Amino acid sequence: MLSRKSIILKAESNGVLDYNWNYPLSASLFNKMSLYDVKFAEFLHDEGFRSNDEKKKKFKLINFMMLFNNQKMDSKGININKNDEIVLIISGYKDPMNAILQGLCINNEINLNNIIFKVVDIKNDRRVKFNKINIYKVMTPIVESIWENGLVKFLNPYEPEYYDAIKQNLKRKYEIIYKKPYNGELKLMIENMLKIKKKSIRIKNGYIHGYSNFEILVQCDKDMQKVAYYCGLGQNSSMGIGLLNYITGGE
Repeated sequence: MLSRKSIILKAESNGVLDYNWNYPLSASLFNKMSLYDVKFAEFLHDEGFRSNDEKKKKFKLINFMMLFNNQKMDSKGININKNDEIVLIISGYKDPMNAILQGLCINNEINLNNIIFKVVDIKNDRRVKFNKINIYKVMTPIVESIWENGLVKFLNPYEPEYYDAIKQNLKRKYEIIYKKPYNGELKLMIENMLKIKKKSIRIKNGYIHGYSNFEILVQCDKDMQKVAYYCGLGQNSSMGIGLLNYITGGE
């Protein structure tokens, strides 16, 4: 139902990759879905999976990030050399996951900033032990926002509303995936507030603002742990936001 894969990409040429790779990569992954199933890709992009509450929030239930390996990073961006290998992690619900992988089998190239990356291998995720209490590293920024006086206000980890919004988001995802409401406990705690870093990410013509680089403790049942790990924390997951890496867990 939920899964994670590591896709090994090899660069076919030299180039500089923009730090704001989230939106172009998201668009490329949707293009791969379209190669396999146009109707599903259109449904996911336009309609999505809807929450059952009165707000009918739209979710794509997919998350991703790119892991770089000692590439030089400067003011221009991430310097990619021919034959460099990059790891693309994709994670989420079975239907969009399958559509992306099927699309990559049809066309194994991803074009980012005119750099062609080819899929050379796909690896399964390491075994994760989901417990009542898990600790995760926040790999990409967690973003949450609200409407305030007609404007978008981005929440931060020093506001209680930030955690309330994350929990509400998780409950909506849980209900879509498991087709029942979540009634168990759900607690979140940042392990070390001093590690928090703010990051702004350009999406189309605007920016979203989130927070990462810290460890977060999540206390809930095992099925909800899976939602957090595979689908990410916070909004904009389908833009590569809020991805978690498992560190440890216990009862």
